[in-house]
Amino acid sequence: MTEALIRVVLVDDHQVLREGLRALLDEEGDIDVVAEAGSAGEAIKQVLAHDPDIVVMDLGLPDKSGLEAIKEIRADDLPVRVIVLSMHSGRELVMQALQAGSDGYVPKSSAHTDLLQAIRTVYQGKRFLHPDAATAVVDELLEKRVEAQMLEDLSEREEEVLRLIAMGYTSRETGEQLSLSPKTVDTYRQRAMEKLGLNHRSEVIQFALKAGLLDDITKP
Repeated sequence: MTEALIRVVLVDDHQVLREGLRALLDEEGDIDVVAEAGSAGEAIKQVLAHDPDIVVMDLGLPDKSGLEAIKEIRADDLPVRVIVLSMHSGRELVMQALQAGSDGYVPKSSAHTDLLQAIRTVYQGKRFLHPDAATAVVDELLEKRVEAQMLEDLSEREEEVLRLIAMGYTSRETGEQLSLSPKTVDTYRQRAMEKLGLNHRSEVIQFALKAGLLDDITKP
Protein backbone atom coordinates (compact mmCIF):
# COMPACT_ATOMS: atom_id res chain seq x y z
CA MET A 1 0.00 0.00 0.00
CA THR A 2 1.42 3.38 -1.03
CA GLU A 3 1.95 5.80 1.84
CA ALA A 4 -0.05 9.03 1.55
CA LEU A 5 1.85 12.08 0.40
CA ILE A 6 2.07 15.21 2.55
CA ARG A 7 0.03 17.78 0.62
CA VAL A 8 1.54 21.27 0.81
CA VAL A 9 0.48 24.76 -0.25
CA LEU A 10 3.29 27.32 -0.60
CA VAL A 11 2.47 30.95 0.20
CA ASP A 12 4.97 33.73 -0.59
CA ASP A 13 4.70 36.89 -2.66
CA HIS A 14 8.08 36.29 -4.32
CA GLN A 15 7.65 33.89 -7.23
CA VAL A 16 11.37 33.11 -7.47
CA LEU A 17 11.40 32.00 -3.84
CA ARG A 18 8.30 29.88 -4.34
CA GLU A 19 9.93 28.22 -7.34
CA GLY A 20 13.02 27.48 -5.28
CA LEU A 21 10.98 26.03 -2.43
CA ARG A 22 8.93 23.96 -4.85
CA ALA A 23 12.08 22.57 -6.44
CA LEU A 24 13.34 21.64 -2.95
CA LEU A 25 10.11 19.90 -1.99
CA ASP A 26 9.57 18.21 -5.36
CA GLU A 27 12.76 16.23 -4.81
CA GLU A 28 11.15 14.49 -1.84
CA GLY A 29 9.12 11.37 -2.46
CA ASP A 30 6.73 11.94 0.44
CA ILE A 31 5.76 15.58 -0.29
CA ASP A 32 3.39 16.93 -2.94
CA VAL A 33 3.11 20.68 -3.56
CA VAL A 34 -0.55 20.94 -4.59
CA ALA A 35 -0.74 24.73 -4.98
CA GLU A 36 1.01 28.07 -4.61
CA ALA A 37 -0.21 31.53 -3.62
CA GLY A 38 1.27 35.03 -3.64
CA SER A 39 -1.23 36.70 -1.32
CA ALA A 40 -3.24 35.99 1.80
CA GLY A 41 -6.52 36.01 -0.11
CA GLU A 42 -5.22 33.55 -2.68
CA ALA A 43 -3.79 31.39 0.12
CA ILE A 44 -7.24 31.01 1.70
CA LYS A 45 -8.73 30.11 -1.70
CA GLN A 46 -6.07 27.47 -2.34
CA VAL A 47 -6.49 25.96 1.11
CA LEU A 48 -10.26 25.67 0.58
CA ALA A 49 -9.79 24.27 -2.92
CA HIS A 50 -7.08 21.69 -2.20
CA ASP A 51 -7.54 20.72 1.46
CA PRO A 52 -3.76 20.46 2.10
CA ASP A 53 -2.08 18.96 5.14
CA ILE A 54 0.43 21.81 5.47
CA VAL A 55 0.55 25.48 4.54
CA VAL A 56 3.99 27.09 4.39
CA MET A 57 3.13 30.72 5.10
CA ASP A 58 5.15 33.88 4.55
CA LEU A 59 4.12 36.77 6.82
CA GLY A 60 4.87 39.74 4.54
CA LEU A 61 2.10 39.45 1.97
CA PRO A 62 0.79 42.30 -0.23
CA ASP A 63 -2.91 42.27 0.66
CA LYS A 64 -2.82 41.43 4.36
CA SER A 65 -0.31 39.85 6.71
CA GLY A 66 0.29 36.13 6.93
CA LEU A 67 -0.75 36.40 10.57
CA GLU A 68 -4.23 37.48 9.48
CA ALA A 69 -4.34 34.62 6.99
CA ILE A 70 -3.45 32.14 9.74
CA LYS A 71 -6.19 33.57 11.96
CA GLU A 72 -8.72 33.18 9.14
CA ILE A 73 -7.69 29.58 8.61
CA ARG A 74 -8.09 28.91 12.33
CA ALA A 75 -11.40 30.79 12.49
CA ASP A 76 -12.76 28.54 9.73
CA ASP A 77 -11.57 25.52 11.74
CA LEU A 78 -9.80 24.12 8.69
CA PRO A 79 -7.89 20.88 9.38
CA VAL A 80 -4.55 22.16 8.15
CA ARG A 81 -1.25 22.80 9.91
CA VAL A 82 0.68 26.01 9.30
CA ILE A 83 4.43 26.56 9.19
CA VAL A 84 5.58 30.17 9.15
CA LEU A 85 8.55 30.82 6.87
CA SER A 86 9.79 34.33 7.62
CA MET A 87 12.81 36.56 7.09
CA HIS A 88 12.63 37.50 10.77
CA SER A 89 12.67 35.49 14.00
CA GLY A 90 12.40 38.21 16.62
CA ARG A 91 10.60 37.42 19.84
CA GLU A 92 7.50 39.51 19.20
CA LEU A 93 6.92 38.12 15.71
CA VAL A 94 7.44 34.51 16.79
CA MET A 95 4.99 34.93 19.67
CA GLN A 96 2.43 36.58 17.39
CA ALA A 97 2.70 33.72 14.93
CA LEU A 98 2.20 31.10 17.63
CA GLN A 99 -0.70 33.02 19.13
CA ALA A 100 -2.29 33.30 15.69
CA GLY A 101 -2.23 29.52 15.45
CA SER A 102 0.95 28.48 13.62
CA ASP A 103 2.38 25.03 14.29
CA GLY A 104 5.95 25.74 13.20
CA TYR A 105 8.39 28.56 12.59
CA VAL A 106 11.40 28.51 10.25
CA PRO A 107 13.57 31.48 9.17
CA LYS A 108 13.92 31.76 5.40
CA SER A 109 17.68 31.66 5.80
CA SER A 110 17.31 28.09 7.13
CA ALA A 111 14.68 26.85 4.69
CA HIS A 112 17.14 24.69 2.78
CA THR A 113 18.15 22.83 5.93
CA ASP A 114 15.07 22.91 8.19
CA LEU A 115 11.89 23.19 6.12
CA LEU A 116 11.72 19.51 5.21
CA GLN A 117 12.09 18.48 8.83
CA ALA A 118 9.54 21.09 9.87
CA ILE A 119 6.97 19.77 7.38
CA ARG A 120 7.42 16.16 8.47
CA THR A 121 7.40 17.04 12.16
CA VAL A 122 4.28 19.18 11.97
CA TYR A 123 2.53 16.58 9.80
CA GLN A 124 2.92 14.16 12.70
CA GLY A 125 0.96 16.52 14.95
CA LYS A 126 3.98 18.02 16.68
CA ARG A 127 5.38 21.54 16.68
CA PHE A 128 8.62 22.60 15.04
CA LEU A 129 10.55 25.67 16.12
CA HIS A 130 13.90 26.62 14.63
CA PRO A 131 16.43 27.22 17.46
CA ASP A 132 16.17 31.00 16.96
CA ALA A 133 12.40 30.84 17.35
CA ALA A 134 12.65 28.47 20.31
CA THR A 135 15.06 30.88 22.01
CA ALA A 136 12.60 33.72 21.45
CA VAL A 137 9.81 31.70 23.10
CA VAL A 138 11.97 30.75 26.09
CA ASP A 139 13.09 34.36 26.54
CA GLU A 140 9.45 35.50 26.49
CA LEU A 141 8.45 32.93 29.10
CA LEU A 142 11.38 33.78 31.35
CA GLU A 143 10.62 37.49 31.11
CA LYS A 144 6.99 36.89 32.00
CA ARG A 145 8.10 34.82 34.99
CA VAL A 146 10.35 37.61 36.22
CA GLU A 147 7.58 40.16 35.79
CA ALA A 148 5.11 37.93 37.63
CA GLN A 149 7.58 37.69 40.50
CA MET A 150 7.96 41.48 40.49
CA LEU A 151 4.18 41.85 40.71
CA GLU A 152 4.24 39.88 43.94
CA ASP A 153 6.11 42.79 45.52
CA LEU A 154 3.12 45.07 44.97
CA SER A 155 0.18 45.38 47.29
CA GLU A 156 -3.24 44.59 45.85
CA ARG A 157 -4.09 48.30 45.76
CA GLU A 158 -0.79 49.25 44.08
CA GLU A 159 -1.47 46.64 41.39
CA GLU A 160 -5.01 47.93 40.83
CA VAL A 161 -3.75 51.51 40.47
CA LEU A 162 -0.97 50.46 38.11
CA ARG A 163 -3.42 48.56 35.91
CA LEU A 164 -5.84 51.47 35.61
CA ILE A 165 -3.02 53.96 34.93
CA ALA A 166 -1.72 51.66 32.20
CA MET A 167 -5.23 51.53 30.72
CA GLY A 168 -5.11 55.32 30.31
CA TYR A 169 -7.11 56.49 33.31
CA THR A 170 -6.02 59.73 34.99
CA SER A 171 -5.39 59.89 38.72
CA ARG A 172 -8.85 61.39 39.22
CA GLU A 173 -10.55 58.73 37.10
CA THR A 174 -8.59 55.98 38.83
CA GLY A 175 -9.63 57.41 42.19
CA GLU A 176 -13.26 57.35 41.12
CA GLN A 177 -12.93 53.70 40.12
CA LEU A 178 -11.32 52.73 43.44
CA SER A 179 -12.99 55.25 45.75
CA LEU A 180 -9.68 56.98 46.46
CA SER A 181 -8.55 60.59 46.29
CA PRO A 182 -6.30 61.57 43.36
CA LYS A 183 -3.50 62.28 45.85
CA THR A 184 -3.77 58.78 47.31
CA VAL A 185 -3.76 57.33 43.80
CA ASP A 186 -0.56 59.23 43.03
CA THR A 187 1.01 57.83 46.19
CA TYR A 188 0.15 54.25 45.24
CA ARG A 189 1.33 54.83 41.67
CA GLN A 190 4.65 56.27 42.81
CA ARG A 191 5.25 53.40 45.23
CA ALA A 192 4.46 50.81 42.56
CA MET A 193 6.73 52.44 40.00
CA GLU A 194 9.59 52.68 42.48
CA LYS A 195 9.25 48.99 43.38
CA LEU A 196 9.29 48.02 39.71
CA GLY A 197 12.02 50.44 38.69
CA LEU A 198 9.76 52.29 36.23
CA ASN A 199 10.15 55.99 35.47
CA HIS A 200 7.61 56.86 32.78
CA ARG A 201 4.01 56.00 31.92
CA SER A 202 5.18 54.35 28.68
CA GLU A 203 7.23 51.95 30.80
CA VAL A 204 4.19 51.27 32.97
CA ILE A 205 2.17 50.34 29.87
CA GLN A 206 4.91 48.03 28.55
CA PHE A 207 5.28 46.33 31.91
CA ALA A 208 1.52 45.91 32.32
CA LEU A 209 1.23 44.33 28.86
CA LYS A 210 4.08 41.89 29.45
CA ALA A 211 2.95 41.03 32.98
CA GLY A 212 -0.57 40.24 31.80
CA LEU A 213 -2.28 43.05 33.69
CA LEU A 214 -4.12 44.11 30.54
CA ASP A 215 -5.00 40.66 29.22
CA ASP A 216 -8.71 41.11 29.88
CA ILE A 217 -8.90 44.21 27.68
CA THR A 218 -6.47 43.14 24.94
CA LYS A 219 -8.10 39.82 24.10
CA PRO A 220 -10.22 39.93 20.92
